[in-house]
Amino acid sequence: MDDDAISVILQAERIIHRAGWRLLEETALEGLAGTRGLRRAPLEPRSEVIQLVTYDGDHIGHIRCDRTGGSGQTWVAVAQPRGRPVGAYCSAQEAAEALAQACGKLSPGIPGHQGT
Repeated sequence: MDDDAISVILQAERIIHRAGWRLLEETALEGLAGTRGLRRAPLEPRSEVIQLVTYDGDHIGHIRCDRTGGSGQTWVAVAQPRGRPVGAYCSAQEAAEALAQACGKLSPGIPGHQGT
């Protein structure tokens, strides 16, 4: 196979991957529509590793479990829409609250209401 054919195949695979991610994201966000406070839902129903985060139904970003560092779990918070990392945290709840604070939705020290 020549380089042009491989390039076309790789591009098609990336398009399919992005479309699949977007469909999962839309489905998760539909479940959070109309909710109040800080909420999170798994991107993929069978796994909690990546969760979308909303505040009063508005998508503010996602959190993901990163098991590559040290012992235990580290949760990374990423703001929407630019994909700007907010930081790493010890729990999914802490990551979601930090994300909401970074987006101006929560004041520091005031925990949000969370549910799945």
